[in-house]
Amino acid sequence: MISQRPRVSRGVLTRSWLAAAALLLAGAAPTLAQPFGVWINTSGPTQTGRISIPHSAALNPTTATTVEAWVLFNSEVAGEDCRSIAGKDYTAAWWIGRCGGQLRSYFRGGGSAHTGGVIPLHQWTHVAATTDGSRVKHYINGELVLDQPAGGSPTTSTAEMRISSDVSWEHPPSGSLDEIRLWSVARTEAQIRNTLNVRVNSAMTGLVGVWPLEANANDIIGGHNGAVVGTGVVFFTSPVTLTCGASTSTSLCLNGHFAVSARFRTGAPGTAESQAHTVNCPNPGSGLFYFFAPDNWEVMVKLIDGCGLNSRFWLFSAATTNVFYRMEVTDVRAGENKVYFNYPGPPAPAVTDVSAFATCP
Repeated sequence: MISQRPRVSRGVLTRSWLAAAALLLAGAAPTLAQPFGVWINTSGPTQTGRISIPHSAALNPTTATTVEAWVLFNSEVAGEDCRSIAGKDYTAAWWIGRCGGQLRSYFRGGGSAHTGGVIPLHQWTHVAATTDGSRVKHYINGELVLDQPAGGSPTTSTAEMRISSDVSWEHPPSGSLDEIRLWSVARTEAQIRNTLNVRVNSAMTGLVGVWPLEANANDIIGGHNGAVVGTGVVFFTSPVTLTCGASTSTSLCLNGHFAVSARFRTGAPGTAESQAHTVNCPNPGSGLFYFFAPDNWEVMVKLIDGCGLNSRFWLFSAATTNVFYRMEVTDVRAGENKVYFNYPGPPAPAVTDVSAFATCP
C-alpha cells in the first residue's frame, strides 16, 4: 500500500520602433511563461477536499501516459509523508504525488512505485511523470530527474479520477495545484519544456484532458468535467496591490507594478538554489541581476508597454550565463504571475515574450 511509502506608464513609441515591433510580433517565438491565473488551494490531510471526475475509459491510457501539474507544497510530516496530486486508484492504475519530498508515480497499480525528483516546499514547481510501457521518466521544471524500467504497459481501473486525492489515498496536500494535464503519449523532455509554461487550450496529439482550475473543475479539452467535493478546497489568485514599491537587493520593481526576482543553481536538479541579486542601476523599465559577484552581471530584463500593439505588456531578457535559473515576474496590480526557466549547459537564449501579460488598462 502507499502508506509510508508513498500560481506603466506608457511611453511614446516612434513610428520606426512600431514598425520593428510589428515585425517582431509576426515572428515571435513561443513564450516560456506560466499562466497561473486561478488555482486551487487545499488544506491538507485533515480535510476531505478534492476534485472528483467520473470514470471514463479515456482517463485510462493503456499504451503510454503522461501526467503533468504545477504544484506548491506548504508543509510535510517528518518521514515518508505522501500527498496526492492526482490519481485514478493507485492500487490498480495511475497516481502521482509527493512522498518524502520527492515525486512519486504509479502507472501499473500497487507495487509499481517510482520515486525521484525533489519537489521543494514553498515554491511553484512543474512536475511531469511519463511512461511508454518500457521506461518511466520523471521531470521537475522540465529537467529529467528519473529514468527507470517501467515493467510493462499502464494498467486501468474503473474508479473516478481525483485531483488532490485518490480513491485509495485520500490525503490532499497542504498547498496549491494548477494546470493538471493527462496525455495518452509519453511526452519527451523537449515537448514538456515547450508547453510547460504556456496555456494549453486546444487539442494536441495525445492530449486527453486539461484541468486549468480557473474557478471550476472543468476539463477544457476532453469534456471530462469534475466537481469540488468535501471540505478544504478554495480557488485562489495572486494578491493584488497598487505598486511593487522600490527595487531591493533581491527584487526589481519595473514600471511601478512588475516585481521580478530570480534564483539560480550550479548543481544537479534538486540541489540548493541561491538568490540572485540586483545591480544598483536605477531604471524604471529594466534591470540587471548578478549571481556570483556584483561586477559579474548575468541577466538583463525589461518590461515594455506593448498595449497599443497587441494589448499586452512584453517581457524581454538576455543573459550571459549557462547555469540553471528561474525568473519570476508578477504584475502586482493584476495578480498575474509568470515563471521563466533557463536550463543548464548551452548559453542561455534570449526571451522575447510579446504575450507576457494581458493586463493592460
